Amino acid sequence: MELLFDLVFVFTIGQLTAVIVTDPGVESVLRSAAILAVVWWMYDAFAWLTNQAVPDTAAVRLLLIAAMAAFLVLSLAIPDVFTGSGILFGVAYLAVVVIHAGLFIARGGRESVRVMLHVGPLNVIAALLIIASGFATGWLEWALFLAPLVLFLVSGLVARADPFAISASHFVERHGLLMIIAFGESIVSVGAGLTASGISAQVVLGAIATVAMVAALWWCYFSGDDSRAEHALGSLPRRGGTTLALTAYYLAHFVMLFGLVGVAAGLHLALEDAFAPASPAASLLLAGGVAVYLVGDAEYRRELRLGPWGFRFAGAAASLCVGLLAAWMVPRSAGGLPGLALIGALLAVVVLVLVAERPRRTERQGQRRRP
Repeated sequence: MELLFDLVFVFTIGQLTAVIVTDPGVESVLRSAAILAVVWWMYDAFAWLTNQAVPDTAAVRLLLIAAMAAFLVLSLAIPDVFTGSGILFGVAYLAVVVIHAGLFIARGGRESVRVMLHVGPLNVIAALLIIASGFATGWLEWALFLAPLVLFLVSGLVARADPFAISASHFVERHGLLMIIAFGESIVSVGAGLTASGISAQVVLGAIATVAMVAALWWCYFSGDDSRAEHALGSLPRRGGTTLALTAYYLAHFVMLFGLVGVAAGLHLALEDAFAPASPAASLLLAGGVAVYLVGDAEYRRELRLGPWGFRFAGAAASLCVGLLAAWMVPRSAGGLPGLALIGALLAVVVLVLVAERPRRTERQGQRRRP
């Protein structure tokens, strides 16, 4: 049931990627970031819900399916949230909020109910503000749409003051499965764009480059960190566990997911003609996406003390340099950096990060094995 729920959320990732690809500019990137921040808050809230209450009855499963339908409608409205479908987006969001709060209160247990009676109304207010943004225009529309972020901060403080008893194994597994599906969506969205131009040498090479790039980012997340994360999260008291769940799993995973949106959009644009110089937009989106992802992954590792993380910040800086150099080359030379070469350079950065970390990771593991 939870994996099926993930598949609906992943459509959101595809929609946000399409928003940026359609109009690869600063405003589209900011719009996508704002939408993802709002949607991710409630999607992640369902991971907290199923962590506290197992969906083992027909009634609960039917309500989760209803929430999936609301998420799908919400995702369909994403491309025009700021140009006409904001009200539909907000109404679907309100339905998600109500279902989530109702299930938490009905199935979450006494302690969870106490927290949700404070957090649930804040989420409802956030949904109403989003609906109101659909009636507004200009700066007021942006202000109303972003106002829920303040309420999310307050909700986080409430949850920290009255913490949950988190099941670490389920929580880590849920987020890991979501990341796997998000990586897969990056490949699917790029692959759909590649097939539109028919099969050719550049399409085949672009497909291989896409898998290599996404696999390298996958390796960053799943280099044994999931098992260590479970131990780190499970060893903390309630307050510490709740705080870590908010910072390492809501915030850091939001950054990683947004990075993957940028990577998918950049790959799509860079591989429209893989042998031609990548446009400045493609260069900055792809390199920026890799950099943002590495920053989120580094923070995730730092928060949970999973191992070396400094190299990932260095890799993020190097990725940005690659993107800026590629974007700078295009208007100043007849050549520029071809899309495949750009992907290769960024792939080399990520691989170098993993190679540089390996001796330190091996040393830390050896220290843990010593009696």
